[in-house]
Amino acid sequence: MSAATDTSTQDDDAQAQQEKNTTREGILVRRGQIWEDLDTRQSKRRVVIESVADGEAQVRDHYGTKHSTLSVSRMHRHSTGFRLVELGELKYGAPTASSDETARR
Repeated sequence: MSAATDTSTQDDDAQAQQEKNTTREGILVRRGQIWEDLDTRQSKRRVVIESVADGEAQVRDHYGTKHSTLSVSRMHRHSTGFRLVELGELKYGAPTASSDETARR
């Protein structure tokens, strides 16, 4: 395989990842973003994105006590979805690096 083909394949993979990690509204989900659950039963639950890959976001609640996985397809403005919150609105906690990201640095 030539170097040009390798680069082309990597570009295609990166573009596919970006598409999987983009919401219906065109927002690219990234580490550190804060999202609010729009389900009224959740009482304004907010989560911080720890990492995102293959259309799945690893999140923690803004107190840092509970971790879960959230599908990027749920991240849209709808009664059962999530909305992006400005970073300045977070009152408790702060994004932390996962052990994988710390090891890669």
